Amino acid sequence: MNKTFLKLSLLLSTALFLNAQTINIVIPEVPKVTAKVPKPPKLSVTTSGDYKTNEEILKEATQKKVVHFSNHVAPVHIEPKDAADKKILVGDVKNGQVTAYLHAPLMTPKEVKSILEGAGFHVLTTFKVDKKGLVNSIIFTNDEIIQLASQKGHGFAATLHITVDKKNSLISITNPIYVMAAFMQDKYDAKIANTTLTTLRDAFKNLKNSNEESKFRMLKEYQFMAGMPKYGDMQIIKKLSSDELLKKAKKSKKIVYEQKLSNGSTLIGVKLSKRTSKFIKKTGYQDAGLLPYPVLIEDGEAKILDPKYYIAVMYPMLKMSQFMTIATVPGAINKDIDRVFR
Repeated sequence: MNKTFLKLSLLLSTALFLNAQTINIVIPEVPKVTAKVPKPPKLSVTTSGDYKTNEEILKEATQKKVVHFSNHVAPVHIEPKDAADKKILVGDVKNGQVTAYLHAPLMTPKEVKSILEGAGFHVLTTFKVDKKGLVNSIIFTNDEIIQLASQKGHGFAATLHITVDKKNSLISITNPIYVMAAFMQDKYDAKIANTTLTTLRDAFKNLKNSNEESKFRMLKEYQFMAGMPKYGDMQIIKKLSSDELLKKAKKSKKIVYEQKLSNGSTLIGVKLSKRTSKFIKKTGYQDAGLLPYPVLIEDGEAKILDPKYYIAVMYPMLKMSQFMTIATVPGAINKDIDRVFR
C-alpha cells in the first residue's frame, strides 16, 4: 500500500514539475528549393512537315558545312559628282578660294590695249598711277559687263582693271569672278563672269593666279573685319540732279574716264590728289589698278564705295598693321571726291 502511494506521489510530483517548466524546442525550417524547369526546345518546321529543334538544324548544317547568310542587303550609296572632275583653270574657284588677280609677264600698256581690243573689250583709258609712268592702270569693259552692271547700286561692277607694273615686272588683271561676286552681290551672274574670264585667259598667255585670294562665298558679305563697312555701306558725297553732278565733275578736270550705263547711271573715275595716291607705296603697286577712284552718279546722288571697304577688298591680303599705316587715307579720299562736286 505504501509502495503504491509512493509511486503515485512521485508521478504526481513529476507531472507538476513538468507542468511548471516550458521547454522551447526550435525545429529548423525545411529549405525552399526552386526547381528550374527546362524550357521545351524551339521547334522549326521542315518542308516535309516534321519538327526539328534549332540544335538539330545547327548540328546538321555544321556537318554538311553549310553557311547560312543573312538576306540583308546594304543600301546602294551613290557618290556625288566630284568637283575635281572639272578641270580647274587659272582664275577659277578652287577649294572654295578665288584669286583677286591674274598675273602675266610684263608688257607695255600699248601691247595690253591691243590685246584687249582684239578680244572685243572697250578700253576706257590708260592712267598713269605714278608721275614717272612706272605703274599704269588700264580700265576696260564690254557690252555684256555694262549691261550686267546697269542695275541699281551695282554700277561699280561696270569696269575691270589691268595694272602694268614695271616695278614688279608684271601685269595684274582683276579677276572678273572675284570683282563681280563682290560688287554684284545677289545679282552675280556666273555665266557672264566665267565667259569674261575665259576671254581673258584666251587673250593673255602664261597667266597664273596671284597669292591674293579670298573665300568665294564670303565676297558677298566681304568686310575687312567685324564692324568695318561692307559693299552696301556706300557714302553719298553729293546730292543734285545727275546732270548737274556730272557737269560739276567734268568741270573739276579730275575725271579720268566716264562710262554710261543703260539704266541712266554713270560711272566715272576720279584722279586723287598726289598726296592721297601715295598710299599704294605701302599697300602694293601690283594692285594699283583700283585707281582712279570709282564714283557712281545715280538717281541724283554721287556715291562711292566706303574707302575702308574698297581698299580692303582690292587688297585681300592686307594686314591690320598695314591698314594702320594708311589710317588717314579713307578720310583723305572722301575729301578729294568731295572737292570734285563743289
